[in-house]
Amino acid sequence: MALDTILIIAVTILVIVSAAIVFGRRKSKSGDSAMVSYIAGLRSIISGDHQNAFVKLRQAVDLDTENIDAYLKLGDMFRAKGLTDKAIQIHRELTLRKGVSDDLKFEIKKSMALDYIAADAYEHAIDIIKPMLKESDHKIWAEDNLLELYIAANRWAEADEIYKPILKKRNLKDFRTAAGIKNMIGLDLFDKGEYHKARIAFKDAISFDETYPLPFINIAQSYLKEERTEDALQFLKKLCDKVPQYAYLSYSFIEETLFNLGRFGDVEDIYRGVLNAVPDNIPTSIALSGILEKKGEIPTAENLLRTVLNADNINTAAAIRLTKLLSSSDRSDEGFEILSDIAERIDIGIDHHECDLCGYRIAKPEPICPDCNGLGTFFK
Repeated sequence: MALDTILIIAVTILVIVSAAIVFGRRKSKSGDSAMVSYIAGLRSIISGDHQNAFVKLRQAVDLDTENIDAYLKLGDMFRAKGLTDKAIQIHRELTLRKGVSDDLKFEIKKSMALDYIAADAYEHAIDIIKPMLKESDHKIWAEDNLLELYIAANRWAEADEIYKPILKKRNLKDFRTAAGIKNMIGLDLFDKGEYHKARIAFKDAISFDETYPLPFINIAQSYLKEERTEDALQFLKKLCDKVPQYAYLSYSFIEETLFNLGRFGDVEDIYRGVLNAVPDNIPTSIALSGILEKKGEIPTAENLLRTVLNADNINTAAAIRLTKLLSSSDRSDEGFEILSDIAERIDIGIDHHECDLCGYRIAKPEPICPDCNGLGTFFK
């Protein structure tokens, strides 16, 4: 049995025993019945039977309006059922009760914050959790949840402020989250046209995690906005050197920039350099085939694309390029057979990139997961 499970069971048993001591002194029949329902509700929570827990806790509070913990957990059950308005109402009313212990006050505030999070009312949740940062007993819970809220609300500067001490105090190794936050700060500055400040943030991101490809591309884009082409190319080449498996994300910028400069041969050199580092990198092989085609090296381009399809027989980009090559050589029928073969295998809706945290799949990698708000989790 996992340690966490043992701890949960032990704590719940302690709650049940404590409740029995407190409420067991009551002599009234209704008090006894309330206690029985309350304990049955707690046991149902442990076993995962939330429906029965909900029923028993409602019975408990109907019979004993002074059982604050039963009210608290009933509100949690409403939240679990998606009835966030009802959960907020119950937990808000509990904040008005007199004589509540400090520990229980925290649990009530925590439940209210979770209610607002479930209702996507992030600002209300932030207002509740922020004062908890001053309470040493609850600081870790407050920091973790505030960080998630700031990320969900796209409040990147505040996310950065809260994550820096978390990294330092807890000696964490999750530098990708730190890099992801810096990258998003940079993107906000980029959108405002503050390209120099944006680059500082992007470079901070790289200092946290130089295997994260997006800051390299973003720096290059900021230089291109200022028409500093050579500086942009420097960072695109750095990406190809540092993270060759994701170099393909920069290829559209590389080709456009070098073609405009008339440095056609440099593109091929970059692609071949990536393939030397990562020989089976399919996007780079496809990109190189396009360069070879433009140079008139049709047989070499064709062989390269066939190698890709041997490794990935549902790669539509390779199949389409190969079909185009074959059509230009009056071999359209052969190209049609390739496309027909792929059509029988492929799931048109396939998504190629998966979030490392939640498993969400997406066609193009994004800086933040649309499902779990994980930062940089599409880049392994």
